[in-house]
Amino acid sequence: MDNIRLIVLNYKRPRNISTIISTYKKLLPITVVNNNPDNPFPYIGNGVDVINNEKNWLCMERWVRCFDYDEPYKLIIDDDLLPHPSLVKKMYDKQLPIVGLYGKSGVSTASSYEDLEDHWSENAKVDFLVGAVNLVKQSALDLIKKDIEKIGYPKRGDDIIVSYLLKKYLNLKYLDTVAGKVLNLPEDDVGLNRDIEHYNMRWDVIERFKKISN
Repeated sequence: MDNIRLIVLNYKRPRNISTIISTYKKLLPITVVNNNPDNPFPYIGNGVDVINNEKNWLCMERWVRCFDYDEPYKLIIDDDLLPHPSLVKKMYDKQLPIVGLYGKSGVSTASSYEDLEDHWSENAKVDFLVGAVNLVKQSALDLIKKDIEKIGYPKRGDDIIVSYLLKKYLNLKYLDTVAGKVLNLPEDDVGLNRDIEHYNMRWDVIERFKKISN
């Protein structure tokens, strides 16, 4: 799996980043994208790149940074999750344009985000993948680069946007999730889902983008 780069987006969870780095630094090259300008990370080196952003660009930044590196696969993980290396290998062995740990289905019949069906760590076909843990081919992301640049940095729903754009350009009806081991790391009460409007905002993104892949 030496053709995979791990990209992890951080916001106020530096202890989790240390855990992720210690697990993967001998397995994969790593990029840490730090969205907390009040607490810049020191340079690490030895296969670990650190990007200290001057502001919180929110979650689309993790996809944008994929275009800065040559590895043909990007492993994108949330900073409160630690996937077991066996899960990464399982994803890689699928040889899909994108595959994830967590997805949602039931968009066509749902009237709100809460109506959607969860698929966490199971082998399933889903309408879109949730950020959590995703392995994506860079060649697939290259297809949607111009769209990502045009969209910019939305407040919510980067994972939904990427899912629907990939479905459109790859002519896919569904995306895949897989079952595997993952360790939950401390959330530290800083996740975007703490916002009371978080899921309404995600539903608004679904309503906007679901039409493009129909």
